[in-house]
Amino acid sequence: MEEVAERLEQKVLSSGKIYIQMENTRFLPKGEKIEMKGLIWLQMPDKFRMDIFPPHQSITLLKEKQLLIYFPQDKVLQVVMLSKDPKLSQWLNFLQKPWEEIKRRGVIRSVEKEGILVEMDPKDLPELESLRIWIDQNLWFPTKIEMKEKNGELSVINYLKVEFGASFGVDMFELKLPPDVQVTEL
Repeated sequence: MEEVAERLEQKVLSSGKIYIQMENTRFLPKGEKIEMKGLIWLQMPDKFRMDIFPPHQSITLLKEKQLLIYFPQDKVLQVVMLSKDPKLSQWLNFLQKPWEEIKRRGVIRSVEKEGILVEMDPKDLPELESLRIWIDQNLWFPTKIEMKEKNGELSVINYLKVEFGASFGVDMFELKLPPDVQVTEL
């Protein structure tokens, strides 16, 4: 497990900037399926942005100790102080530095066509029943994350394209808002 986490850490840190095309499919307990597609930009050590496309459009941006979540269709900005939401802070840290959580609570279950299957101990996340991650051995980066909640909901996040050493400007991590946006602090 240690070697997998170290190779993942080396890959991410040496890349500097990472661009990801993703899709998230949520299977709700009553059979409903919600599909979302989006983009993620990471810049080491602490910059993060995720844009989700319509119909569930949102822009999520890490700004120092705050997570900004903007809903353009509603012109609403939610500001979350990470110090007040340890679970969200932990999830954001996992997205930015997955090797830390993998070292701490991951167990290799198998090596499959999809990659190295790592099962995570969800003990710090009481709403989760299971958390599984597939790490591509060519990329040394997660390409699939599967989370099953105790209420029966299943979320499957697939990273469709991962570009290391990506080219994007620092303004990618700035949020340009219209003057009539409604700000809500959570």
